Amino acid sequence: MTVMPEPQWWTSLLDISPELAAEDVQSQARWRRLASHQEEEQPLTIRLGDLGQAFVTNFASISPDQRRRILSILEDVQASGSEQEGTAVATGFFEAVLGAWDEGFDLRAIWEDMGLESRTYCISLNEFHGVKTPDWMNRK
Repeated sequence: MTVMPEPQWWTSLLDISPELAAEDVQSQARWRRLASHQEEEQPLTIRLGDLGQAFVTNFASISPDQRRRILSILEDVQASGSEQEGTAVATGFFEAVLGAWDEGFDLRAIWEDMGLESRTYCISLNEFHGVKTPDWMNRK
């Protein structure tokens, strides 16, 4: 697996929320504890997946402004970042959030704050998995 260097926007993302920054530290520590990964950096997609799970878990502690800023950075990466970074955001962060929606997370609480690229990816993933997309997801 090719590991990307940490992108410039990563620090800005973690600076928004102490909860997410703490989860990233814990996630990397878990990664390094795995004997086969001691010399390898954690892939960005896995870090973003862990961050997506932390975003959902700590949702009540992350202010609406922080949420908007987090989602804005991730949208910018998908819209104008490299293809590899955009794919990491989509398959890491947003797949984790959609997985949480399947388990009861209220995706409507962030849907309007998500950008067009992010929403389009989520709808496409629903279609791919045969999940009926609710009407509220299709409103622009």
